[in-house]
Amino acid sequence: MKKWLINIALLFCTFILFFGGIELALRISGLISLKPNPPKIYQSSDIADISYELIANIQQRAYRSTVTTNSLGFRSQELMTAKPTIVVLGDSITFGYGLEDHQTIPARLQEQFSHRNILNAGVSGYNLIQQTATYREKIQKFNPEALVLIFHFNDVEEINMGLAKLDGQGILRSEGWKSTEEECHPITIGVLGLLPGTCWLDRHSAFYIVLKKFVNARHGKKELVRQEDAAQSNAFTENISDEALEQYDVALQKLTTLLPKNLPKLFVIWPERHLHMIARPKLKALLTQHDFIVLDLYEVFGNRAPTLGWDTVHPNAETTERAAEVIGAALEQYQFIR
Repeated sequence: MKKWLINIALLFCTFILFFGGIELALRISGLISLKPNPPKIYQSSDIADISYELIANIQQRAYRSTVTTNSLGFRSQELMTAKPTIVVLGDSITFGYGLEDHQTIPARLQEQFSHRNILNAGVSGYNLIQQTATYREKIQKFNPEALVLIFHFNDVEEINMGLAKLDGQGILRSEGWKSTEEECHPITIGVLGLLPGTCWLDRHSAFYIVLKKFVNARHGKKELVRQEDAAQSNAFTENISDEALEQYDVALQKLTTLLPKNLPKLFVIWPERHLHMIARPKLKALLTQHDFIVLDLYEVFGNRAPTLGWDTVHPNAETTERAAEVIGAALEQYQFIR
């Protein structure tokens, strides 16, 4: 009996030393932060309908990549006044979430068209209201020769098109968010979801946070494939309402009112897990009314555009390379580039 107790004690001590060592190593290395650690690339904007913006002249690690901005606060090279400018508006897809500076779609277009300025005006979380305000306040004065707008359907999933904002810790929060007690986002799936004290672990254990990221990423990829398959099995299931499209149309009118009448405009529909077989034709119809040329990348990727290895929304480097080739070809085909 005594020997059995000693073995149990040794096993317990080994367990504590092993996981305690991992915990200590993660904390000392700084790989995992137990406190909120938002990307240090944003600042609040003085312009109400922009809300927040990229900080100018920085080179910072954010979203597992390096983000470099120019003096205008865009993730682009400095504009050369002797070159015509094509502006690319959008959200995190345009910005290049999780990608290095040279892997973003605008950067790849810049490689194709070195005799032009290709301005990456994308910012993660921006909707059409913020994109319009950005054009009005920061871009219009440069008289761009063409505009490309990269669209993701999450831009119209919310009817009210609320503006995200930075909280006191520099974390982006959706409109209407209110500060509550400490937030808790533990693992909720599988055996690990049954563990007691998961909220405490989520706030105090670096090892648990690493484990959570691994479990969530793995589950997210499986769920992405399941939803892609489900969308193809029932292609006419739709989560975008006519009311949401009408609100987007109103916002689009405000953008086009700012633009010179003959400015070439390319609207790029970015593909995601849902096929939007009902919403896409409706969206294209209203875009035609605003004189946009539409490039539908569902025709290239279907609903399976490959994403980052740790993410289920944002494209990986190979996907942005292929997308930029198609967008570049469209710019030439429709004589945006002469």
